[in-house]
Amino acid sequence: MNRRLRWLCIGLAGALFASCSSPSTAAQQSAVITPTPTSAATTLPASTTSSVSSTTSSSSSTSSSTSSSTSTSSSAPPSLAGPNDFLGEEVIGTSAQGRPITAHHRGTAGGKVVLVVGVIHGTENAGLTVLDLLDTMPLPSGLDLWLMPAMNPDGLANNVRGNGNGVDLNRNFPHDWTAISRPGDWQYSGSGPASEPETQAFMAFTQRVAPVLTLWYHQDLFRISPSKGRDAPLRKRYAEMTGLPYETVSGGIYTGVAATWVRTKVPEAMSFIIELGPTLTPADAAVHAAAVLEVAGMA
Repeated sequence: MNRRLRWLCIGLAGALFASCSSPSTAAQQSAVITPTPTSAATTLPASTTSSVSSTTSSSSSTSSSTSSSTSTSSSAPPSLAGPNDFLGEEVIGTSAQGRPITAHHRGTAGGKVVLVVGVIHGTENAGLTVLDLLDTMPLPSGLDLWLMPAMNPDGLANNVRGNGNGVDLNRNFPHDWTAISRPGDWQYSGSGPASEPETQAFMAFTQRVAPVLTLWYHQDLFRISPSKGRDAPLRKRYAEMTGLPYETVSGGIYTGVAATWVRTKVPEAMSFIIELGPTLTPADAAVHAAAVLEVAGMA
């Protein structure tokens, strides 16, 4: 079954489960699903496979690592992992309406931890196509990759921006949290900082796995916002590879933002948002997947 369809099926199953059970708390223990072998890796177009093979970087002045990271030599491209590098699927928590929040794990256990989130706003789901590719394509050795299709499974299933409580999860994180509007508003930030079970589950998970890089897909401003921080070269490189303008994101109240919380609370972490356009073609998705591996190699 196509993995994107699988996530939607999981969401529907969670909705049925929610009708007869109560939402979980932040203290709920994560459930781990036993790994099973994956199918053969997806073949990328020639224009993108060449980008994948060049994921090493010599920009050591901007690289960072954690205790769980491994380094690769910049003198030669890393070897590619085989198709049987699936490390498991983990349920990190449940949503306000009881749907599971899942993370798919593959690559090199104990390597450089990178996390990619497909959906935090339920109506912005084009990034799922990129995660579908990252789920099967060959990875550079030493990359410990986590893929979280939907931090907001309620919004994805209901085709709304917020979660089951009507909260914009990208305004709900405790760093610089501000009370914004009221339930039903598109930027409603919740009753308090980290009031939502999705936010709590993500915070606990991220602090445990400590990714050196977290990428977030949004729509549809079609850009990457500039940075003066350590992740500036990564943002610029991603924009160059994908053709996204390197321009400031505006139009909202940007407090309680998930990417900012990761950068400030997870040691040595870099995190940034990728604003896709209204749609994403399969060819464009392949370019974005290659860009993820490129900047992962630079982290």
